[in-house]
Amino acid sequence: MKQESIARTRVFPRLLQQTVIAGVIVFLSPYQLLAQGYVAIRDARIETVAGAGTIDRGTILIRDGKIEQVGTDVEIPLSAHVMDASGKTITPGFVDPYFVVSIGRNVSATPTRTITFRGRTFVISGGTPAIATTFARVADALKPTEVNWDAGRRSGITTYHVVTGGFAQSLTAQLTAQAAEIEDPDGQLLVTLTNSTKSLDVLRGGLKAPAKQSGNSSRPSAASRRAASQERSDEASPARATGAPAWSGRSSSAGSGPVNALWDAVREGKSPVFVNVNNAAAILHAHGILKEHPKANVALVASGQDVYRTIEQLARAKSYTLVLPPRIDLVPNSRNRMNVPKLWSDKKKRFAFSLSLGQSDFSAQPDTPLFGVAMLVRGGLDKDIALRALTLVPAEMLGIEKEVGSIEAGKKANLVMFSGDPFAATTGIDQVLIDGRPVYEN
Repeated sequence: MKQESIARTRVFPRLLQQTVIAGVIVFLSPYQLLAQGYVAIRDARIETVAGAGTIDRGTILIRDGKIEQVGTDVEIPLSAHVMDASGKTITPGFVDPYFVVSIGRNVSATPTRTITFRGRTFVISGGTPAIATTFARVADALKPTEVNWDAGRRSGITTYHVVTGGFAQSLTAQLTAQAAEIEDPDGQLLVTLTNSTKSLDVLRGGLKAPAKQSGNSSRPSAASRRAASQERSDEASPARATGAPAWSGRSSSAGSGPVNALWDAVREGKSPVFVNVNNAAAILHAHGILKEHPKANVALVASGQDVYRTIEQLARAKSYTLVLPPRIDLVPNSRNRMNVPKLWSDKKKRFAFSLSLGQSDFSAQPDTPLFGVAMLVRGGLDKDIALRALTLVPAEMLGIEKEVGSIEAGKKANLVMFSGDPFAATTGIDQVLIDGRPVYEN
């Protein structure tokens, strides 16, 4: 069938575009048209978070949802839909590295404490909830349509690292116009730590070196030593490639089979483990375990106050990337304010912001979603470091930096358009685009 050409103009039509195919009228929405051809966003201040740095009065040319060109001398095709962004600032879409959901098994419903007094045992309700130490996959239990993504949409989050409490495997999701869709169901390892031995054993057992021999002999056989030597020389061993069990004898709570393969990747520094610690003591416990595994790639999720208490110990490790809520904290036991992200970055250490950590603040400030980050920048945090912590750093942590996290040719056109300087206290978001299509407009 012969399809007649569709008239295109630089002015976005208010009515639905239509095309005639063999005498049948087919109506296309504006967003469908944007997805099929060129979109040009011009005269914007563009924070690329890439080698080009900040571009004033620049143009982003998008084709079929991907960025084709970025710069000041981009030639705009006649068929492109042009968006005038004069006075606006455009950043990459934000990547939230720790978006927490509940999958119904995170904590015990009726926690209890067992106390022995003068030879008698009492069971008292209301104890500290136990963190789940059995393995679960978020993808197996999550229903994206039942999660409230609205606060994230208003805050400029376009990519979510969806996590849960306890011991689990995360997933990666991308925002859509209605909800979000799973991009990668096989995400990163998650461990929530308290001061309890049981939760610490999940991390300790998972990082434990694989047993290279069977039986109780303390000295491996010659054949086992040759096999171990061969495994060290061959990073792409069949067991690792297929996710088959490489050993036996770890803590049962640490998992087996494919879970072991995930731990292997963590121990070798190929993939991160996200360790959520709920107090400073748990940080020190985790640090004591992790320092025995210098290659391990660790994303440490903690509050600013707990990091402040342990920052000297943490700074001596090479492989920690912090995941922090974007807020000014108080020095413990005082009313003095402190800027933990700045303290950490001054030590030349890497961190990422999770806008959703602290759900009350996240939901209460939709009009100025970067207010907390703006206060940290005003308190001395470098502006470029702050923007990277919202975009490229979390993308690198998740291994998706080739797709998102910066504004570069070949990447997804996941963008946030601000009314002005993103770190001005009163600046709001005008639009959020996914694959070059608006999914939120203020």
